[in-house]
Amino acid sequence: MAAEEFTFEPGRTHPCDIHRFEGRLYAGHSDTTEALLQQISTTWDVVEAQCLLEHRGYRIGSVDGAYGAATERAVKRLQDKEGLVVDGIMGPHTWEVLRR
Repeated sequence: MAAEEFTFEPGRTHPCDIHRFEGRLYAGHSDTTEALLQQISTTWDVVEAQCLLEHRGYRIGSVDGAYGAATERAVKRLQDKEGLVVDGIMGPHTWEVLRR
């Protein structure tokens, strides 16, 4: 998906190209279903998660690739709504729900 290495730049936001492929949602930045993400992570996987969270109505503010407090709160809201363990960490179970 993203060919370039991710570099966090304060104030820079990323576009979201939401689409389905083989029944799963993608945003054009990562195809992971396994990456473990938590606060302080800055990767294309975070951009992907932020795009999908926003698409599902879980507002995080800016799609900037930095897993901060707003992203963690959105992940916790998703986890709570979907009956997952509410730990604020993006893992395989949370990715599965987000990609539906």
